[in-house]
Amino acid sequence: MNYRQLILLAAITILSTGCASVVSGTDQKLTFNSEPEEATVTVSGRVLGKTPLTVPVDRASNQSISFEKEGYKTHIAQLSTTTNPWFFGNIVLGGLVGSTTDGVSGAIHEYSPDQYFVTLNPDTLTGISTSKPRRIKEIFIAFSGELRHELAIGGGEKVDTVLKLLGTETSNKDTTIRALNQLALANENDLELANTIIEIYDVQ
Repeated sequence: MNYRQLILLAAITILSTGCASVVSGTDQKLTFNSEPEEATVTVSGRVLGKTPLTVPVDRASNQSISFEKEGYKTHIAQLSTTTNPWFFGNIVLGGLVGSTTDGVSGAIHEYSPDQYFVTLNPDTLTGISTSKPRRIKEIFIAFSGELRHELAIGGGEKVDTVLKLLGTETSNKDTTIRALNQLALANENDLELANTIIEIYDVQ
C-alpha cells in the first residue's frame, strides 16, 4: 500500500467515524450537587452515585435525571442538551455518512449546562424555608453568566439579591462588589465560589 492510499484510508476512517464523535467523544463530564449532600443521582434509570460528584454521562437527548435522599422529596428533571458545534463541521467534512454516525452515537448532543445544583425539600406537609446559604448557591448556579457579568460591571439585579443575602450595608456596597468580583475571577466553579463567599461572609 503506497503513501497516497494510506492517506486516503485514514481520511475515510475519520470521515466515516464522525467529527463530533472523534473530537468530543460520546460522553461528557457533568457535575451534580445538592443541598443536603449524599443524594443519589440517577440518569435514565442508571445510578451514577451520590452528590457531590462529577462523572461522564453518555450524550443523548431526552434523558431524565433524579435526585433521591431518604426523608426528602425526589427531584426529577430533564438534562438540557444543545447541538454539538462539531456536528456542523462533520456535515461539511463527512457528509451524510459522518453526520449519521454522530446521530447514532449521540455525539451530536452536548449538555448545557454541565453542572446541576438542587435543593431537596423535606418529605413533610409543611416543608422548610430555603436558607440564605442555599439561596446563594442556587443563584450562582442558575444565573452564573449573568451574575459574573454584573459583578464585572459593578452591579445589577442579581448582584443586589446576593448583597441582601449577605447583609451588606449600602455604604459597603461598592467595596463588596469589587471583592466578590475578585473571588469570581479567581474561581471558575460556581458552587465552589458560592461556598467560598458563604464562608468568608459567615452567612447563616
